[in-house]
Amino acid sequence: MRRRHRGPLPVPPPIRGIVIDGSNVIASGSGRATMRLDLAEAWFHAWRPDLPIQVFIDNTTARRCRPEIQDELRARCMDVNPERARYAVTPRGEPADYYVLQHAQQHGSLIVSNDRFFDYEDLRANTITVQFTLKGTEFTVYEEATWFRKPGSALRVLMTDLQKGAVEQGVEDPDDPEDPEGPDDPSDSGDSVE
Repeated sequence: MRRRHRGPLPVPPPIRGIVIDGSNVIASGSGRATMRLDLAEAWFHAWRPDLPIQVFIDNTTARRCRPEIQDELRARCMDVNPERARYAVTPRGEPADYYVLQHAQQHGSLIVSNDRFFDYEDLRANTITVQFTLKGTEFTVYEEATWFRKPGSALRVLMTDLQKGAVEQGVEDPDDPEDPEGPDDPSDSGDSVE
């Protein structure tokens, strides 16, 4: 029997941002909703401090939160400081999934969600999604992400490879004392939903 020789595995697209499915993060644990979002933000900021972070929350999830949490989410949506994550609450009746996937497509962002987005198979094409667990105050990301190459096709990608991709792409270390300018300005993190 003759063996087929397979070429090297394809290389995933470079990660140019992080997009967090905020509704999914909020639903994945107990405790204060903003604390859960803060845990996710902190983990990804430590993992790749060079990348902008965008968080989408659907209107239904935001409205289920206590009034003081709604006020805090509203304030985060108004905060456009490029050094912090950008927040957007989707219009009433529209799920965050579409906005998460669209942002990932347009900006080359890694998606943080436990959702597999089966309802949006075409839109998730060529996106990379990483799943996580959230227990109390412990946010843990899976060792592998899923690269949805095209409808019906997916590959596993090690998170360490995606992290190393920053070095291979020539991304400067924000803590490098020899770089006087620091990281590039990530203020254009994309469209926000009002």
